[in-house]
Amino acid sequence: MNIGFGFSQTKDHIRAANEAVGQAIISLGNVPADLAIIFTTIEVTHPLVLKTVNALLGEIPILGCSSLGIITNKGIFKHGFAILLIGLSRQMFLNVAAVKDVNKKTPLLAGRELGEKLLYGCKNVRRNLSIIFSDGLITEGTSLINGLQENLGRSFPLIGAFASDNFTFQKTFQYFNKELLSESCCGVLFGGGINFGLGIKHGWKPLGKMRCASKSQGNIIKEIDGQAAVKLYEDYLAKDTLELSRELRRISIFYPIGIYLPGEKEYLLRNIISIKDDGSLVTQGDIPQDSKIRLMIGTKDSCLDAAADSCEEAKKNLLGQKVKFVMVFDSASRFSLLGRQCARELEIIKKTFGEEIPLIGIYTYGEQAPLSSINYLGRSYFHNQSISVLAVGDR
Repeated sequence: MNIGFGFSQTKDHIRAANEAVGQAIISLGNVPADLAIIFTTIEVTHPLVLKTVNALLGEIPILGCSSLGIITNKGIFKHGFAILLIGLSRQMFLNVAAVKDVNKKTPLLAGRELGEKLLYGCKNVRRNLSIIFSDGLITEGTSLINGLQENLGRSFPLIGAFASDNFTFQKTFQYFNKELLSESCCGVLFGGGINFGLGIKHGWKPLGKMRCASKSQGNIIKEIDGQAAVKLYEDYLAKDTLELSRELRRISIFYPIGIYLPGEKEYLLRNIISIKDDGSLVTQGDIPQDSKIRLMIGTKDSCLDAAADSCEEAKKNLLGQKVKFVMVFDSASRFSLLGRQCARELEIIKKTFGEEIPLIGIYTYGEQAPLSSINYLGRSYFHNQSISVLAVGDR
């Protein structure tokens, strides 16, 4: 496998694309690229960016999405264009696909369709890994993943990011070949023996006693232990609903809901995105009825510890193979909580894998990965507030 990486923070989006692609072509060396993954901040996201990339690279598959920030070896940037070029060995294969109008089709049906399209190009090949990029404003991220798993398999490693904007929650973007899309999902399926390690952690700890989501539907918790769901927060934080609504973004970051999953070591987190008039809590991701849940709390130190654990897990699962590149999907909530200490998180990643290893990542509105990555024998979930680290290696 051969890797090329380029990054530009030039203000003009066309110049930024030219600079970054040029760097990536040079670092790839005298070999062809089989796939381009591009990440841009919202200000750089533009159809002409894709036109420029296609003109420079020719007819190769292109995937990617928008983000509020780009993560690279050189730092964390609130403005920029990043590209990763991948040249596969003869034993490796890939297929890319996209599905549009996810909400019109329903996320479940869109996931099924994407899974079918990805499999179509890899029918007689051993399949190893899929990376997915989705609109971050899709309200049923779990259903999208469930649809994918119906075709790819419940224990198949699906790793992905839900695109973000600048915390305006207005529109996110996905790149697919020559198209700039929204309300879509796209992805790549690798086969033939790609080697990788994955780690995912969040660092939030449970508070108080176990409770029950006694009445819920999709991503709406109506009652907890038989009472209006908002009462959990009113009692613990000693605030009324109006006060909670005013401080909801901060409260959601520091005190999300954690879902207990039998057999898993970590709780699955859910952000609170709004409070309804009847006291129901609207979450980013579903909470099945009768789920065992806990109130959770996070700190900067616990987040940084989780980042270190995630990196070590990814490195361990690579079984000593040489790392070719690292891809990071980091929750936008972690970006808000850590503030300036995001730089410390980046240093942890670089210390684990090496200063010069190509590193590309984004801040997301949701992450997609197995909760327990040991041997990948577990279903992938829709995550909030996690850091997912994918290390791809070569023998």
